Amino acid sequence: MGENSDRTLLQRVDRFLDYTFFAAMEVNVLVIPVLWLLLVAANPAEVSLSAMTTLAVASLAVGTLRGRYVDVGWWPKPGHLATLPVRAAYYGVVVALATWIGVQVQLFTGSPWPGIGVPAVISVAVLLPFPWLLVRFERLAKTDPAWV
Repeated sequence: MGENSDRTLLQRVDRFLDYTFFAAMEVNVLVIPVLWLLLVAANPAEVSLSAMTTLAVASLAVGTLRGRYVDVGWWPKPGHLATLPVRAAYYGVVVALATWIGVQVQLFTGSPWPGIGVPAVISVAVLLPFPWLLVRFERLAKTDPAWV
């Protein structure tokens, strides 16, 4: 009995790591344009702290949500080409917004700790409604324009 439950636990951990790895690869690749802009941003120490936090937390959040460990709806697989432009834009907004707010809070407080906590919370909060928004976007794309 113990060996079977260990194997099940190992399989569950392996599945979570799989989701997290592919989410990290996806998020980091799709936000390259935003990362290029962050290379020339003012306050590089604050930017790097908030951006690294955002990338790490967003990767964990996407892996968790895609694996339905927290079920917020259908999440597209990394290779789903139909949603690729939407995901690239959305993840870019997540990274840019969470990083910018994290930097602003660090500069305002003079402490690096908000540069970790604030982007982490914002990343998760902005990623949670993504499946809902994706369904609305798809519905909007299928709607006939008023002039037809």
